[in-house]
Amino acid sequence: MLDPVKILARPIRIQTVVLAILVPIYVLFSLFLFFQWVAPSLDGRVDQHIAADSSTYMYMADVIRDGTPDPAVSAALASFPNTLWAPVLLAFLLKNTFYMVIADYAMFFLSLYLLKRSFPCSFAALLGFLLLNATTTISLLSVNKEIIDLLILSLFLFARRNGFYVLLILSLLLALFNRFEVCLVLLLYMAVESRLNPWRQNRRFTLVLLLITLSILLPLAASKTLAAHFEEASNSNTTAFLDTLEMNYLYGIAVIPKVAENFFGELLNVSKWVNSYSTSDLANSYIVFSNNLATLVVLVVIAARRTLTLRSDLVYFAALGSIIMGIALVVQPRYFYFVYVLLCLQAALPKMPRPPKLSAPA
Repeated sequence: MLDPVKILARPIRIQTVVLAILVPIYVLFSLFLFFQWVAPSLDGRVDQHIAADSSTYMYMADVIRDGTPDPAVSAALASFPNTLWAPVLLAFLLKNTFYMVIADYAMFFLSLYLLKRSFPCSFAALLGFLLLNATTTISLLSVNKEIIDLLILSLFLFARRNGFYVLLILSLLLALFNRFEVCLVLLLYMAVESRLNPWRQNRRFTLVLLLITLSILLPLAASKTLAAHFEEASNSNTTAFLDTLEMNYLYGIAVIPKVAENFFGELLNVSKWVNSYSTSDLANSYIVFSNNLATLVVLVVIAARRTLTLRSDLVYFAALGSIIMGIALVVQPRYFYFVYVLLCLQAALPKMPRPPKLSAPA
């Protein structure tokens, strides 16, 4: 039974007071951004590219809702697996862009609750690291796959930590319908951490074996798909060279620079800052820069605390995810957003003799 006296007598931490003040301020500021810039860009009132593919998802939802024939939309939604289904369904059900913001915030705070329940992390640090990345803010203000990735990852980690198998299956199904590559990463992590993996304890060897396997299988199993997207994806000499390596059985060599380009490429592209950065295309300029800068900051924090090690389940999970997402022929840091969340969670953990395990105690 709740005791009001005990509740009122409980000391209030300064951190709690600060969060109680700053979080509403951030929400109000984000809503100002939404009504001032994001919503007009989504509605077509202004010609600004802010929220990545949100307008595409909304257009497809409108086509379905209105029954307007559009062969391109039908073809795009007909394939399986499909990375369009979840965001298009969300746009179809919610209709109004502000309702999408409410749904995004609900998924965001539910995800934070699940992560806090799963790990002894600092809520303030985790929230701060996530909001350091502008991808998080834009994901809260539009229909997108990244906020759903956050929810999927949170459900998966919560289910693994607590042995809730129904939630585990739900997270896998959501991942399959939102971004199937993330579903593949989740299944891969479960496989390499299962007792069926004879090299379960040798994580470095497991990663090397995965890279060798992918180097062989990618050109054989996906040669037509890779070739079809190569011309479209190769927007720089470096990207084209790395993609060529991938298509010629050398993914094991290409993967580290490919992942590094997604993590840090924008920080080094000084000429683009001067010549290409514009408020008309925030999605591919300032937001990508913020994504890269936030990733660098979080990695520096983890390295400074000497927890950037494969002994950490979270870091190992992030390494597996980076290897799989690095297969993409395009440089798109937001594809790695769930990896960023794993790194934020690692950075928000207190120092402890043994890193927390992602699976339920045996």
